[in-house]
Amino acid sequence: MTPLTQTKLLSFKDNFKSLVNLSLRDRLPNKLIFSGNKGIGKSTFAFHLVNYLLSQDEEGSYNLEDNEIDINNKSYKLISNNTHPNFLLVDSADKKFIEISKIREILKFSSKTSFSNKKKIVLINNVEKMNINASNSLLKILEEPSTNLFFILIHSSHKKLISTINSRCIKFNFFITEFEKEKIINDVINNDFYENLSSDLKIRYLSPKFYIDLYDFIIKEKIELNDLDIRFLLSYIFNKRNYLKDDFIIENLQILIEIYFYNKIVSRKNFEYDYKTYKQTINKINNMNNFNLDKDASLLEIKNTILNER
Repeated sequence: MTPLTQTKLLSFKDNFKSLVNLSLRDRLPNKLIFSGNKGIGKSTFAFHLVNYLLSQDEEGSYNLEDNEIDINNKSYKLISNNTHPNFLLVDSADKKFIEISKIREILKFSSKTSFSNKKKIVLINNVEKMNINASNSLLKILEEPSTNLFFILIHSSHKKLISTINSRCIKFNFFITEFEKEKIINDVINNDFYENLSSDLKIRYLSPKFYIDLYDFIIKEKIELNDLDIRFLLSYIFNKRNYLKDDFIIENLQILIEIYFYNKIVSRKNFEYDYKTYKQTINKINNMNNFNLDKDASLLEIKNTILNER
């Protein structure tokens, strides 16, 4: 399930109500930053706000009482097909950076007349991935006065965003408690998966999305929940054929490796050795990503480090 297809808002309902009230009084800021840990629901929240703003006066407009999007709504369908004339989504896709060509798309979009005189909205996901040229170009656009053009920037708070962009926007910080996280996971998965999960996989900083993706992965791979702890999971992944082609593994392998070492370090059985090995392993991952090193060779070293440990 993606943020776009999550039609029920499961968290941050008070934040949503506050922004709706501002919109009703024509006081909604037109440059917003939603900042928080990756995967806690910022993008889902943003798509709900976009649907609320664009679906007014349409059949199947946003349901404020239940915080729900009507899948038959015209604006929802157009956004899903990437054809809404008043909405532009900018993302890094599979690239490391949002390049300046994407900012040119924003300039082109902003210069067009609004369809039906409605709000025009630019949603930039992973805004921290903009390279310096893109950041500077975006800054110039944000400095231009605009009344009917709105920007929503999605920012993962563990990554730095240039201060000049921060200063041009109203920032909303998103966070959830452990109780709220478990509730979201249970609402989406609708069983006791998280409650029955091995304790070494229950890490406070991890988002609901990680656990929902983990659940989908173990169902797809037909892994028994009783077998599932972090070492078993990493052993399974490293021994899996073509594991680098699996979306869950590509996105979460570093997180899983960090969980593995986190549990070893907090046990303090061999603290100095475990911490040193952890730092060496993370450096290998960073070098692999930053310098385009051979992934198979780099991960083989990491695999041998983890699977040969006792």
